[in-house]
Amino acid sequence: GGVAQTKALIKELAGKRTGNVFLQGLRASSAPLLFCGVAQNGGKPCILIILNDQEEAAYFYHDMVQTMGDQNVLYFPSAFRRAAKYGQKDDASEILRTEVLSRLTTAEPGADTLVIVTSADALAEKVVSKSSLEDKSIRISVGETLDREQLQSLLLELGFNRVDYVYEPGQFALRGSILDVFSFSSEYPFRLDFFGDDIDSIRHFSVDTQLSTEKKDSVVVVPDMDKVEGAQVSLMDFLPADTVLAVKDLLLTADRMTTVSNEVADQESLAARMRQVNASATDNAEPVEMPHLLKAEDFLRKTTDFRVVEFGNKPTGVASATITFDTTPQ
Repeated sequence: GGVAQTKALIKELAGKRTGNVFLQGLRASSAPLLFCGVAQNGGKPCILIILNDQEEAAYFYHDMVQTMGDQNVLYFPSAFRRAAKYGQKDDASEILRTEVLSRLTTAEPGADTLVIVTSADALAEKVVSKSSLEDKSIRISVGETLDREQLQSLLLELGFNRVDYVYEPGQFALRGSILDVFSFSSEYPFRLDFFGDDIDSIRHFSVDTQLSTEKKDSVVVVPDMDKVEGAQVSLMDFLPADTVLAVKDLLLTADRMTTVSNEVADQESLAARMRQVNASATDNAEPVEMPHLLKAEDFLRKTTDFRVVEFGNKPTGVASATITFDTTPQ
Protein backbone atom coordinates (compact mmCIF):
# COMPACT_ATOMS: atom_id res chain seq x y z
CA GLY A 1 0.00 0.00 0.00
CA GLY A 2 0.91 3.66 -0.18
CA VAL A 3 2.16 3.53 -3.78
CA ALA A 4 -0.25 6.28 -4.88
CA GLN A 5 0.70 8.45 -1.89
CA THR A 6 4.43 7.89 -2.52
CA LYS A 7 3.96 9.01 -6.14
CA ALA A 8 1.95 12.00 -4.94
CA LEU A 9 4.76 13.01 -2.57
CA ILE A 10 7.44 12.62 -5.28
CA LYS A 11 5.32 14.76 -7.63
CA GLU A 12 4.75 17.37 -4.92
CA LEU A 13 8.50 17.59 -4.21
CA ALA A 14 9.30 17.88 -7.93
CA GLY A 15 6.95 20.87 -8.33
CA LYS A 16 7.86 24.50 -7.88
CA ARG A 17 5.60 25.06 -4.87
CA THR A 18 7.08 26.12 -1.56
CA GLY A 19 5.85 25.44 1.95
CA ASN A 20 5.81 22.35 4.11
CA VAL A 21 4.25 19.05 3.10
CA PHE A 22 2.52 17.15 5.91
CA LEU A 23 2.29 13.35 5.80
CA GLN A 24 -0.60 12.19 7.93
CA GLY A 25 -1.11 8.72 9.37
CA LEU A 26 2.38 7.18 8.99
CA ARG A 27 2.92 4.65 11.76
CA ALA A 28 5.70 2.27 12.83
CA SER A 29 7.98 1.37 9.88
CA SER A 30 5.79 2.92 7.20
CA ALA A 31 7.79 6.19 7.29
CA PRO A 32 11.22 4.60 6.62
CA LEU A 33 9.66 2.49 3.84
CA LEU A 34 8.12 5.58 2.27
CA PHE A 35 11.43 7.47 2.28
CA CYS A 36 13.18 4.48 0.69
CA GLY A 37 10.66 4.83 -2.15
CA VAL A 38 11.28 8.57 -2.43
CA ALA A 39 15.08 8.07 -2.33
CA GLN A 40 14.99 5.46 -5.08
CA ASN A 41 12.57 7.29 -7.37
CA GLY A 42 12.50 10.93 -6.34
CA GLY A 43 15.54 12.27 -8.21
CA LYS A 44 16.72 14.44 -5.28
CA PRO A 45 20.44 14.74 -4.42
CA CYS A 46 19.87 14.29 -0.70
CA ILE A 47 17.22 13.65 1.96
CA LEU A 48 18.04 14.67 5.53
CA ILE A 49 15.73 12.87 7.97
CA ILE A 50 15.55 14.36 11.47
CA LEU A 51 14.03 12.31 14.31
CA ASN A 52 13.25 13.45 17.85
CA ASP A 53 15.94 11.43 19.63
CA GLN A 54 18.94 9.19 18.93
CA GLU A 55 17.13 5.93 19.63
CA GLU A 56 14.34 6.79 17.21
CA ALA A 57 16.94 7.79 14.61
CA ALA A 58 18.86 4.51 15.02
CA TYR A 59 15.71 2.40 14.50
CA PHE A 60 14.70 4.50 11.49
CA TYR A 61 18.18 4.09 9.97
CA HIS A 62 18.13 0.30 10.45
CA ASP A 63 14.69 0.03 8.84
CA MET A 64 15.94 1.92 5.78
CA VAL A 65 19.13 -0.18 5.54
CA GLN A 66 17.04 -3.39 5.69
CA THR A 67 15.10 -2.09 2.70
CA MET A 68 17.67 -0.38 0.48
CA GLY A 69 21.09 -1.47 1.80
CA ASP A 70 23.67 0.82 3.41
CA GLN A 71 25.39 2.14 0.29
CA ASN A 72 23.39 5.39 0.19
CA VAL A 73 21.90 5.53 3.69
CA LEU A 74 24.14 7.12 6.32
CA TYR A 75 23.68 7.64 10.04
CA PHE A 76 24.77 10.95 11.58
CA PRO A 77 25.03 10.47 15.38
CA SER A 78 26.00 12.78 18.20
CA ALA A 79 29.80 12.94 18.59
CA PHE A 80 29.49 12.29 22.31
CA ARG A 81 29.47 9.05 24.27
CA ARG A 82 26.47 9.71 26.52
CA ALA A 83 25.32 13.27 26.00
CA ALA A 84 26.98 16.45 24.78
CA LYS A 85 26.83 17.97 28.26
CA TYR A 86 29.38 15.44 29.62
CA GLY A 87 31.88 16.37 26.91
CA GLN A 88 33.27 12.84 26.35
CA LYS A 89 33.91 12.22 22.65
CA ASP A 90 33.28 8.87 21.00
CA ASP A 91 35.66 7.81 18.19
CA ALA A 92 33.18 5.53 16.41
CA SER A 93 30.64 8.36 16.23
CA GLU A 94 33.28 10.78 14.96
CA ILE A 95 33.96 8.39 12.06
CA LEU A 96 30.27 8.20 11.14
CA ARG A 97 29.92 11.99 11.28
CA THR A 98 33.07 12.56 9.19
CA GLU A 99 31.91 9.97 6.64
CA VAL A 100 28.67 11.93 6.12
CA LEU A 101 30.58 15.19 5.54
CA SER A 102 33.06 13.45 3.25
CA ARG A 103 30.28 11.86 1.16
CA LEU A 104 28.45 15.20 0.85
CA THR A 105 31.66 16.93 -0.26
CA THR A 106 32.58 14.32 -2.89
CA ALA A 107 29.04 13.61 -4.20
CA GLU A 108 28.88 13.82 -7.99
CA PRO A 109 25.90 15.58 -9.62
CA GLY A 110 23.38 13.01 -10.86
CA ALA A 111 24.52 10.35 -8.37
CA ASP A 112 22.02 8.28 -6.39
CA THR A 113 20.11 10.08 -3.64
CA LEU A 114 22.07 10.20 -0.39
CA VAL A 115 19.90 9.68 2.69
CA ILE A 116 21.18 10.97 6.04
CA VAL A 117 19.33 9.95 9.20
CA THR A 118 19.93 12.03 12.31
CA SER A 119 18.41 13.33 15.54
CA ALA A 120 17.93 16.79 17.06
CA ASP A 121 20.88 16.25 19.45
CA ALA A 122 23.29 15.23 16.68
CA LEU A 123 22.21 18.06 14.38
CA ALA A 124 22.67 20.58 17.19
CA GLU A 125 26.42 19.84 17.28
CA LYS A 126 28.29 21.88 14.71
CA VAL A 127 30.86 20.43 12.29
CA VAL A 128 34.03 21.70 10.66
CA SER A 129 33.47 23.89 7.59
CA LYS A 130 33.45 22.55 4.03
CA SER A 131 36.60 24.48 3.08
CA SER A 132 38.52 23.12 6.11
CA LEU A 133 37.41 19.59 5.29
CA GLU A 134 38.44 19.90 1.61
CA ASP A 135 41.76 21.49 2.65
CA LYS A 136 42.66 18.60 4.93
CA SER A 137 41.34 15.70 2.82
CA ILE A 138 43.59 13.65 0.55
CA ARG A 139 41.82 12.07 -2.43
CA ILE A 140 43.69 9.04 -3.79
CA SER A 141 42.77 7.10 -6.92
CA VAL A 142 44.04 3.90 -8.55
CA GLY A 143 46.50 4.64 -11.35
CA GLU A 144 47.67 8.01 -10.08
CA THR A 145 51.31 8.75 -9.34
CA LEU A 146 52.18 9.62 -5.74
CA ASP A 147 55.56 9.90 -4.05
CA ARG A 148 55.35 7.63 -1.00
CA GLU A 149 57.75 9.76 1.06
CA GLN A 150 55.71 12.88 0.29
CA LEU A 151 52.49 11.09 1.18
CA GLN A 152 54.03 9.96 4.48
CA SER A 153 55.12 13.56 5.28
CA LEU A 154 51.63 14.82 4.46
CA LEU A 155 49.99 12.23 6.73
CA LEU A 156 52.33 13.17 9.61
CA GLU A 157 51.55 16.84 9.00
CA LEU A 158 47.81 16.08 9.22
CA GLY A 159 48.29 14.45 12.62
CA PHE A 160 48.40 10.76 11.60
CA ASN A 161 50.74 8.53 13.63
CA ARG A 162 53.09 6.00 12.07
CA VAL A 163 52.71 2.53 13.64
CA ASP A 164 53.73 -1.06 12.82
CA TYR A 165 50.14 -2.24 12.35
CA VAL A 166 47.12 -0.03 11.83
CA TYR A 167 44.27 -0.70 14.26
CA GLU A 168 42.49 2.63 14.89
CA PRO A 169 41.64 5.85 13.02
CA GLY A 170 44.49 8.34 12.66
CA GLN A 171 47.21 5.71 12.07
CA PHE A 172 49.27 4.62 9.07
CA ALA A 173 51.88 1.93 8.44
CA LEU A 174 54.40 1.70 5.61
CA ARG A 175 55.89 -1.68 4.67
CA GLY A 176 57.74 -1.92 1.35
CA SER A 177 55.31 -1.12 -1.45
CA ILE A 178 52.24 -1.17 0.83
CA LEU A 179 50.82 1.76 2.77
CA ASP A 180 47.99 1.11 5.24
CA VAL A 181 46.03 4.13 6.46
CA PHE A 182 42.98 4.44 8.72
CA SER A 183 41.01 7.53 7.70
CA PHE A 184 38.45 9.20 9.97
CA SER A 185 35.95 8.96 7.10
CA SER A 186 35.72 5.18 6.91
CA GLU A 187 34.75 2.25 9.09
CA TYR A 188 37.66 0.19 7.70
CA PRO A 189 41.28 1.13 6.96
CA PHE A 190 42.63 1.37 3.39
CA ARG A 191 45.54 -0.58 1.92
CA LEU A 192 47.35 1.21 -0.92
CA ASP A 193 49.53 -1.06 -3.05
CA PHE A 194 52.21 0.84 -4.97
CA PHE A 195 54.03 -0.21 -8.13
CA GLY A 196 56.96 2.19 -8.06
CA ASP A 197 55.19 5.52 -7.44
CA ASP A 198 51.95 4.45 -9.14
CA ILE A 199 48.99 3.29 -7.08
CA ASP A 200 48.30 -0.22 -8.31
CA SER A 201 45.29 -1.04 -6.11
CA ILE A 202 43.28 0.26 -3.17
CA ARG A 203 41.39 -2.07 -0.86
CA HIS A 204 39.61 -2.02 2.47
CA PHE A 205 41.11 -4.45 4.96
CA SER A 206 40.08 -5.96 8.28
CA VAL A 207 41.93 -4.81 11.41
CA ASP A 208 41.43 -8.23 13.05
CA THR A 209 42.71 -10.46 10.25
CA GLN A 210 44.83 -7.82 8.41
CA LEU A 211 43.38 -9.35 5.19
CA SER A 212 42.12 -7.25 2.27
CA THR A 213 38.41 -7.10 1.54
CA GLU A 214 36.70 -5.03 -1.15
CA LYS A 215 38.50 -3.10 -3.91
CA LYS A 216 38.05 0.67 -4.29
CA ASP A 217 38.70 2.91 -7.31
CA SER A 218 39.35 5.95 -5.17
CA VAL A 219 39.25 6.88 -1.50
CA VAL A 220 39.34 10.04 0.61
CA VAL A 221 41.70 10.11 3.59
CA VAL A 222 40.51 12.50 6.30
CA PRO A 223 42.32 13.30 9.58
CA ASP A 224 40.65 13.82 12.97
CA MET A 225 38.72 16.98 12.07
CA ASP A 226 38.26 17.66 15.78
CA LYS A 227 41.89 18.70 15.95
CA VAL A 228 41.64 20.97 12.91
CA GLU A 229 41.33 24.68 13.59
CA GLY A 230 38.63 26.38 11.60
CA ALA A 231 35.10 27.68 11.44
CA GLN A 232 32.31 25.55 12.87
CA VAL A 233 29.14 25.30 10.81
CA SER A 234 25.91 23.31 10.72
CA LEU A 235 25.61 20.02 8.82
CA MET A 236 22.85 21.84 6.90
CA ASP A 237 25.53 24.07 5.31
CA PHE A 238 26.87 20.95 3.54
CA LEU A 239 23.54 20.01 1.94
CA PRO A 240 22.99 20.41 -1.82
CA ALA A 241 20.44 23.09 -2.76
CA ASP A 242 17.69 20.68 -3.79
CA THR A 243 17.81 18.62 -0.57
CA VAL A 244 14.56 17.56 1.08
CA LEU A 245 14.33 17.91 4.88
CA ALA A 246 12.09 15.24 6.36
CA VAL A 247 11.39 16.17 9.98
CA LYS A 248 9.30 14.20 12.43
CA ASP A 249 8.39 17.39 14.29
CA LEU A 250 9.98 20.74 13.45
CA LEU A 251 9.19 22.55 16.71
CA LEU A 252 10.14 19.58 18.91
CA THR A 253 13.49 19.46 17.10
CA ALA A 254 14.04 23.17 17.76
CA ASP A 255 12.99 22.77 21.43
CA ARG A 256 15.40 19.89 21.88
CA MET A 257 18.26 22.00 20.46
CA THR A 258 17.50 24.70 23.04
CA THR A 259 17.51 22.08 25.81
CA VAL A 260 20.89 20.69 24.68
CA SER A 261 22.28 24.22 24.60
CA ASN A 262 21.08 24.94 28.15
CA GLU A 263 22.40 21.60 29.47
CA VAL A 264 25.84 22.26 27.98
CA ALA A 265 25.93 25.80 29.40
CA ASP A 266 24.99 24.49 32.88
CA GLN A 267 27.63 21.77 32.68
CA GLU A 268 30.30 24.26 31.58
CA SER A 269 29.62 26.56 34.50
CA LEU A 270 29.60 23.55 36.86
CA ALA A 271 32.95 22.36 35.46
CA ALA A 272 34.42 25.83 35.88
CA ARG A 273 33.30 25.96 39.54
CA MET A 274 34.72 22.46 40.18
CA ARG A 275 38.07 23.52 38.71
CA GLN A 276 38.24 26.44 41.13
CA VAL A 277 37.36 24.24 44.11
CA ASN A 278 39.97 21.55 43.49
CA ALA A 279 42.52 22.60 40.93
CA SER A 280 44.79 19.61 41.53
CA ALA A 281 42.31 16.77 42.01
CA THR A 282 41.00 16.91 38.44
CA ASP A 283 44.40 16.46 36.77
CA ASN A 284 43.69 12.81 35.95
CA ALA A 285 40.12 13.36 34.80
CA GLU A 286 39.28 12.69 31.16
CA PRO A 287 39.54 15.86 29.07
CA VAL A 288 36.13 17.43 28.66
CA GLU A 289 35.41 19.04 25.34
CA MET A 290 32.24 21.06 25.02
CA PRO A 291 30.62 21.27 21.60
CA HIS A 292 29.89 24.26 19.39
CA LEU A 293 26.12 24.29 19.07
CA LEU A 294 23.58 25.42 16.51
CA LYS A 295 20.95 27.75 17.96
CA ALA A 296 17.32 26.69 17.55
CA GLU A 297 16.42 29.92 15.72
CA ASP A 298 19.32 29.43 13.28
CA PHE A 299 18.10 25.88 12.63
CA LEU A 300 14.56 27.12 11.91
CA ARG A 301 15.92 29.84 9.63
CA LYS A 302 18.04 27.31 7.70
CA THR A 303 15.02 25.02 7.17
CA THR A 304 13.42 27.74 5.02
CA ASP A 305 16.11 27.12 2.35
CA PHE A 306 14.75 23.60 1.73
CA ARG A 307 11.52 21.81 0.97
CA VAL A 308 10.33 20.45 4.33
CA VAL A 309 8.26 17.30 4.82
CA GLU A 310 6.81 16.69 8.31
CA PHE A 311 5.53 13.29 9.36
CA GLY A 312 4.72 13.58 13.08
CA ASN A 313 1.32 13.97 14.71
CA LYS A 314 0.57 17.43 13.38
CA PRO A 315 2.17 19.96 11.05
CA THR A 316 3.92 23.14 12.19
CA GLY A 317 1.64 25.92 11.01
CA VAL A 318 -0.46 25.37 7.89
CA ALA A 319 0.93 22.79 5.46
CA SER A 320 0.91 23.70 1.76
CA ALA A 321 -0.05 20.09 0.99
CA THR A 322 -1.23 17.15 3.10
CA ILE A 323 -0.94 13.53 1.99
CA THR A 324 -2.90 11.03 4.06
CA PHE A 325 -1.71 7.45 4.60
CA ASP A 326 -3.95 4.78 5.97
CA THR A 327 -1.54 2.72 8.06
CA THR A 328 -2.29 0.94 11.33
CA PRO A 329 0.20 -0.43 13.86
CA GLN A 330 0.65 -4.21 13.81
